[in-house]
Amino acid sequence: MTEFSTLARPYAEALFEMAKAEGRETEWSRALGQLAAWVSNAAAQEFLDDPERPERDRIALLSGIGVDVDSAEWERLVCLLIRNGRWKVAAQIAQLYDEAMWADRRLVDVLVTSAIALSGQQKGEIQAALERRHPGCHMVLREAVDPALVAGFVIQAGDQTVDASVRGQLMQLAQHLRN
Repeated sequence: MTEFSTLARPYAEALFEMAKAEGRETEWSRALGQLAAWVSNAAAQEFLDDPERPERDRIALLSGIGVDVDSAEWERLVCLLIRNGRWKVAAQIAQLYDEAMWADRRLVDVLVTSAIALSGQQKGEIQAALERRHPGCHMVLREAVDPALVAGFVIQAGDQTVDASVRGQLMQLAQHLRN
């Protein structure tokens, strides 16, 4: 997976720079998401992996995806990915592109998992606390419910995790007792 990210990063960065210069970041994000969905399809993978399949047919398949970006730029991207054998990293390109777009907009994706659904006030308090901790950034909260937490919550923001759940505390206690 790390290797895929390494291969995908130059494509994602170049595409983001181009899209930002054109003011079409969102359109390219959607287009890359569509590309990732297409190449994750088993039939498409079989088609693209077929060594007997002419390159022009493989390019035509991905160029034909209905996207709302410049068709010449889209076809250039598809040609590069096919000719360089990088179509398999389309999902990573899309993910890294979106990460660059979010970072540029100073948005942070936050997943709050709690034992029971949070109230509007609780969500607001969590968002305000995170925004105080990350000045100049706006938190985009997503919520999940996991009764196995027993009580409390787990917050994942970027590469940081805060586990304030009973399950997390019990796991720490068990680890402490084992040592």
